Amino acid sequence: MTELRAARAEDAAILLEWANDAATRAASFDREPITWSTHVAWLASVLGDENRRLWIAEEAGVPVGQVRVDRTPDGVGVVSIGLAPQARGRGVGTEVLRLGLAAAARELTVRRARAVVLTVNLPSRRLFEGAGFVAVPGAGVPGGASAMVMEAQLDAP
Repeated sequence: MTELRAARAEDAAILLEWANDAATRAASFDREPITWSTHVAWLASVLGDENRRLWIAEEAGVPVGQVRVDRTPDGVGVVSIGLAPQARGRGVGTEVLRLGLAAAARELTVRRARAVVLTVNLPSRRLFEGAGFVAVPGAGVPGGASAMVMEAQLDAP
């Protein structure tokens, strides 16, 4: 059974390990490895921002992934998800995303979620499509990258 808990500063090392995994960097907009100092500053910023939530997904107390939602000024929750390398390919992402979206609806009161996915990242595209996300035609993406914006309506808690 997968459960979410709020991320803590003590999660910095595992989050950085997942973020710098080769497959994660290859599926990211910025493919350069992340330094410890940059990561720690980023994590402190996320944890201190009332419009952002970062959760750690655990199975039997073992961290298997993370999901982050950033609420935009117009009330949309921008979703990011990442899994531990050993958790990939066994359906964990579906449950982590489902739990994260429900938590975002409760804690951030978002009713619409958005994901920006590299076009070549088929596993991520399938994950979001499976959760009801659909492509937003003509939506711009960061730096003109070959990516797509996907959105989904969320249920009220």
